[in-house]
Amino acid sequence: MAGDMELTFLGTSSGGGPTRARNCSSLVCDLLRDGSLWMVDCAEGTIRQFQFQPQAYPNVKASKVTKLFITHMHADHIMGIITFLRSVLHPPPNGSWHILSNLDSHSIWCKVEIYGPAGLRSFVRQNFKMTFTHTADCYAVHELLTLKDQITPCNNPVPLQAGVPGTPVGFQDWNVMHQSEKCGRDIYPDEDNFWRGIATGEGRFGRIIVDAGPICHRDPCIGYAFRENAGPQRKIVILGDTSDPSAIVPLCIDPSPALLIHEATDAHIPYQVDVKLGRRDEEEVLSKTLSRGHSSPAMAGAFARLVDAQRLVLNHIGARFPGPTEDRSHRNWHLLSEIQDQASRAWGKGRQAKIAYDYMRIVIPGRDPDANELYLGRSGRYKGLSISESTSSYRHQASRYHQLDGDNSTDHRYR
Repeated sequence: MAGDMELTFLGTSSGGGPTRARNCSSLVCDLLRDGSLWMVDCAEGTIRQFQFQPQAYPNVKASKVTKLFITHMHADHIMGIITFLRSVLHPPPNGSWHILSNLDSHSIWCKVEIYGPAGLRSFVRQNFKMTFTHTADCYAVHELLTLKDQITPCNNPVPLQAGVPGTPVGFQDWNVMHQSEKCGRDIYPDEDNFWRGIATGEGRFGRIIVDAGPICHRDPCIGYAFRENAGPQRKIVILGDTSDPSAIVPLCIDPSPALLIHEATDAHIPYQVDVKLGRRDEEEVLSKTLSRGHSSPAMAGAFARLVDAQRLVLNHIGARFPGPTEDRSHRNWHLLSEIQDQASRAWGKGRQAKIAYDYMRIVIPGRDPDANELYLGRSGRYKGLSISESTSSYRHQASRYHQLDGDNSTDHRYR
């Protein structure tokens, strides 16, 4: 439908991947319905994931991505950026390297805009220089900074002389832009410590506005909220790696998310569900998960309850939990069903969380949010049910639901 919002997961593994069934983190959003795409995170292998999509539905194309939002600077979220840019930014005409190097990049159209934490601009810039990358199109990196972060300047490069072989310009100077780079913005948070309105686009029902906020991980990390300012006023919240996203709650309410994508890196699996994984102590699993800055399915469900999310999809799945297979009696299905159930019980009110897998596609129809339905890949559909506002803290909710047993798990077949 014309006003639908669509999301496609290209990679759903945690940093322990990639695995046979899952690539590391990346997902693509079709929110504007104008032919352009926005992407969140770009792990190594993302460009290959674009090329190996199933034929069951129309492909999303890397060349259509105009904005890239990075949650944090860990390798499993950023190592595909350079390959992605080299693929989508057109190369210069043959023999014109010296001509392009003399162009003022400020006068060239910016094909891809990248948003993310401090250090991202230097990462892209230096990789472009060191790999002798030359493009006719330009990119820009906008950094979401805190008051403690150091600014990466955008000094103009010294042009190469025509006919003189060159090295990467400004290779030794991190402050000098690459020839393919446009000067990005240095974006500081407001008094509430949020980066509001960092990007916008015109959707079918009105403007799509992107807000961002910090979430707790072992290193600086960001969560993004994509919201409509008119019509159904749908909101999609996509969190990076986190052991406690409660700081971003104000961006997740009024209205509550139509869809929350929350990580669930590890989970304790009861012995009766899987003998091998059931040997792990539940408290030890949770302790290690938190110490590494990650969440369990129950924590994801508790946060969904806290912000009254209409739908919950679990992402960033640990390598010990492979993707679904066509054999629905396989051990994998019991593991994945148990993970979904743990999140669903913490979420409450009969809601059913879903675990993401590579190439899962989610469609949120553009109509009254109370009537919205969520489509998952080749599966059927399930309705979002309203739940009462949680009055308990996020940490209390997560702790409480980790004490529930897992005896009532069922096999939820979603592909």
